[in-house]
Amino acid sequence: MVDLFIAVAVFIVVIAVMIIIRAKFLKDNEIKQTDILVALIPIVLWLFFSGRIEKLEFGDLKIQSAFLEASTTPITEQITPLKFPVRLVSSNSKSRIAELPRLINAKTEALVFTLNYPGYADFAIEEYLKRLTQYTFFNYIVLNNADDTFAGMANARELYAIFRRPDSDFSSKDFTDWLHNGDMKALVKLPDFIGAENAIEADVDKKAVLEKMESLNLDILPVVDANGKFTGVVERSRLTASLIIDVANKVK
Repeated sequence: MVDLFIAVAVFIVVIAVMIIIRAKFLKDNEIKQTDILVALIPIVLWLFFSGRIEKLEFGDLKIQSAFLEASTTPITEQITPLKFPVRLVSSNSKSRIAELPRLINAKTEALVFTLNYPGYADFAIEEYLKRLTQYTFFNYIVLNNADDTFAGMANARELYAIFRRPDSDFSSKDFTDWLHNGDMKALVKLPDFIGAENAIEADVDKKAVLEKMESLNLDILPVVDANGKFTGVVERSRLTASLIIDVANKVK
């Protein structure tokens, strides 16, 4: 319901802006049919993807076909590949400190941990998270199986916040032990955890991805290749924006 209110608000704002622009620059207060179509896009998106309508028509223009065509295109162009290192964390404190400037300069967006890998140290993990969470480009923890297939991902910032809380449910040592043991039953407790079962492939269409996000109440999903290896993420905001652009281009 919140999404509908937002969509209606956007419609009102768009119409108001159009009236102002026409009155000021075109000396014309009349709102055209195409103006209404563009302003209606946020509402139609909500109605269409929530299953409340199958089509909407204005005169000879059918919104249904535009939405169907736009929503069945693959998400390939909306995938955000992440720049991340693999097996960075070492028990050697000197290499730990020396490595961080390079990661910061590279604007590392995620840290990747391999399950059942014995080389992780809890104090090193905390140091990485402490330093990297100071930067807006760093956001994710990615978990891979021993064969490099995707196992899950979590919110790196929230994870570090949990480590810092005196009353937290688990510590960095617990997290490290879970990694060493490949304990997925425990790792699903990580903040904003998304498991491999909810990952999608790049050839899935936009409608299917948005429906999955809606059903899972998520704004982001991990993307894997045909071999199950992590390639990046897709965000609801980018998908919605791409649909609005596609539909606007088709109905104008």
